[in-house]
Order: sequence, then C-alpha cells, then structure tokens
Amino acid sequence: MKPMHLAAAIAVSVAALVTPAHAEDWKPTSTVNLIVPSTPGGGHDTNARALAQVMEKHAGQSIVIVNQPAGGGVVAYNEMMKAKPDGLTLGQVSTVLVTDKYRLENVRYDADTFKYLGQISEDPNLLVVSTKGPYANLDLKGFLDKAKAEPETINFGVSGNWGNQDYVRFAIEQETGSKFRRVPIKGGRQVLLGILSGDIAAGLLYPSEVKAQVDSGELKVLAHNGSSAPEGFGNIPSLKDSGVNVGLPVWRVLTLPKETPAEISAGWEKILADTMNDPALKEAYKAVSIGYAYKNGADANALVQEASKVLGELSQKAGLVK
Repeated sequence: MKPMHLAAAIAVSVAALVTPAHAEDWKPTSTVNLIVPSTPGGGHDTNARALAQVMEKHAGQSIVIVNQPAGGGVVAYNEMMKAKPDGLTLGQVSTVLVTDKYRLENVRYDADTFKYLGQISEDPNLLVVSTKGPYANLDLKGFLDKAKAEPETINFGVSGNWGNQDYVRFAIEQETGSKFRRVPIKGGRQVLLGILSGDIAAGLLYPSEVKAQVDSGELKVLAHNGSSAPEGFGNIPSLKDSGVNVGLPVWRVLTLPKETPAEISAGWEKILADTMNDPALKEAYKAVSIGYAYKNGADANALVQEASKVLGELSQKAGLVK
C-alpha cells in the first residue's frame, strides 16, 4: 500500500472510532421546546416540568414546556411530527400514541412515526372505590366476583373516549369475565369527584390524582397495574399478583422528529441518560408522585412496538378497529 493510501486508511479508521463519542457530545445551542399533549397541571405536564428542571442542567439550555391539549393530544403529536429536526424541539408521548388511530379521526401517527430517546416514566392505574360506598369492604376478588355475578350494575368511570384506563378496564373484563357499566366522563378529576360523591362506584386513576384522598381515608385502593406499587401507597397488590394477568401501565417516552440526524439524537440520548441517572430527578418525581422508569432509546422503541401490538389486539376485540 502506498504511504498516502495508508495514511488515508488510518484517518478513516480513527474517524470511525471517534465519531460516536463526538456525536454524544452534541448539545443544543439555544432554548429547547418540549411539546406536551396536556393542559398545565395534568399528568403529562407535571412529568414534563419535573423532567425539564433537571434536564436543563445537563442540556446546558433552558427547556420551555409547550402545552398543546387540543384535539385530545392529536394537535401536539402533529406539531411534533412537523417540527424542524434540529434538536431544538422535543416531544413527550404516551400510550395513546398507539391507540389514537382507533378512537380518533384523521390520525396520521403510529408506533413508527418518531425517533425515541428513552422512556422517562411509568404511572400505574389504581383501581379505587369510595370507603363510604357499597364496595368498601370488598377486596379485589370480591369486587370482580360481584361484577361477574351482576353484570353492568357497577358504574365504572373512565376518562374520555378510550384512553388508557378504558383499555385496562376492558382487559380486566376479558381476563376475568366481569362486566362493568362503562361511564365515560371528561377527565380524571371528574371521575374522582364522581366516586367521592357516590355517582360512580369505581375507577382507574393515576397515583398523583388520588394520593390526597387515599391518605385521608376517603378512597380505598383495590389494586394497581404497574410493575411495582407506587411509592407512598403502602403494600397494595398488583393485578398480576392477585391472579389477574393485566398490566398496561401508562408509559411516557421522549421523542424527536424521525428525520433528526444521528449526531443530534445521540447527543440527546446522552443528555437524557445523564438526567435520568441524576438523583435530583428521582427526588423531583417523588415530590409530584410520578413513577420513575427509564429505558434507553432502543429499549423505548421496543416498548412502544410491543404496546402497539398488545393494544391493537385489544382494540380488535373491543370492536374499535374499522
């Protein structure tokens, strides 16, 4: 090999070795927008603000939360899709990413639409009843047996039109043979108030939505559907531990537009990993009852793809697939 050719070959080899490290060193050079499909104060928003306050330190730039609840989150997801792929616009997506096409019109996104940087949280649903209601003395088995023996007599509140809680409710019915009277209500807050007033018998709500009422003794938790019990709720059983093979907790994942260059996405993956491994992040989550869960970009992609498969099958059974 001629000397010039040898030198060129060495240069190429060295570049191949150092490029990944350089890619991970990428950081944004101006303010970053984080699009959130939620009103201020909602679960998505609470998660995003807790994350951003720690991530700013690792990104070296301010992160502005852009709340976009219109269209049940569809507008937010569309904004994420058409954002300039320069690393200055992040998106926060959740489980509805893979189910919106079954419940809403003109949805153009699915599990393959975005580039995934990593999972940032997992929130279980808590199956709750009022401690003053007719089911206060029942455990999970007794409650489900009642719903099986007397189908569609237990008013079960669900937030909106086939959100995550609806899928969990339906999966429980499929698994156990129980049958509730489905009562759609606009928003988790309204479901909570319905249970407290006695208009609704039960519902599936997030830990942050019911913590105060559980602590005060107004609500009883029958089970959760997460991989572990949420912090601060004591030793409550999971559905799976109770013999009901249903999971489907809500996950949230940070995204970039699909066309984002590899150098930028690698830089953001490093920023997110450093953020999620920062003890301050866990403290921030604990303060607002957000469930800590982290997966890297590849594992987050696998999480989304698996959810798409499982929830697609449930949508078929529920008659939502047209």
